[in-house]
Amino acid sequence: MATSTDFNTLSADDIGSTSQRVQSEFPPRDAAKIAATATQRGSILKYKADRWPVTYVLLMLGVHVALWCYASPFVALASTLPLAITSMFIAPINHHHQHLNTFRSPWVNRFYDLALALQTGVAPYAWTLHHNLGHHLNYLNQHPHVSPDESAWTDREGNQMSRVAYTIDMLLRHQSDMFRVGLKYRRYLRYWLAMKLPLYALIGAALWVNPINTVLIFLIPGFIALSHTIWATYEHHAGCPGTNHVDASRNRDNRLFNLLTGNLGLHTAHHKRPGLHWSLLPELHEQIRDQIPEDQIAKTFW
Repeated sequence: MATSTDFNTLSADDIGSTSQRVQSEFPPRDAAKIAATATQRGSILKYKADRWPVTYVLLMLGVHVALWCYASPFVALASTLPLAITSMFIAPINHHHQHLNTFRSPWVNRFYDLALALQTGVAPYAWTLHHNLGHHLNYLNQHPHVSPDESAWTDREGNQMSRVAYTIDMLLRHQSDMFRVGLKYRRYLRYWLAMKLPLYALIGAALWVNPINTVLIFLIPGFIALSHTIWATYEHHAGCPGTNHVDASRNRDNRLFNLLTGNLGLHTAHHKRPGLHWSLLPELHEQIRDQIPEDQIAKTFW
């Protein structure tokens, strides 16, 4: 199966927005050209910086499986919240992987998709449809725009939603939004549906063998991690002017925050170059930092 990077590597200069605005806030892409050095690239992994994230994902998958196999229902219940918290840090790894696949081998990437999905509650290619091909193209468009952001932070009348309302709204409609976007990109719709087969087969088999531990160790933590992912994304854009790519994102220039999230706090840079590897975002952020409104750059963790 093909990788999910064809559309994901487009820059903000390339994709623009569905309102056909001509964006000129950033310098031309060549002026902000950033490329990995030979020492940063790997032979199995595309980027050596992914060694620690991959190790963490596989280690935590091992913890999940061990608890599923050996934990009593009481221990499984006691593990539910800790597993949900550890999965919250896998969510940004999944986000980065869906923008730029981690491994050079497409088949290894598909197995890695499943490892990420089982822990984060986000199926393979779900990020690709809802986020890469939806949000990144439409994030400047809020309701009542005719082609609103798939992660819209305004209600249907154009009023800013609360963080709770945004989270509930996204939980209720994200699956239908993915299908709607998929109708425009049938290739990725097919990938999304096809990858549900092994994912649902694994979950179904686990439920058949050990239903209690499957619910407590995989399904509930995954749902909590998904809910937290939506909750956390609210601050990325909510309340920002959104008149152009420069003032449409809120940034967190905090070292610990960006260490734990793979530089997701450098959000304007991420929207400038969605396919740029997360380890290279600090360099791009420094190049465009003076263009970002100061009140949209926070230094704090929270």
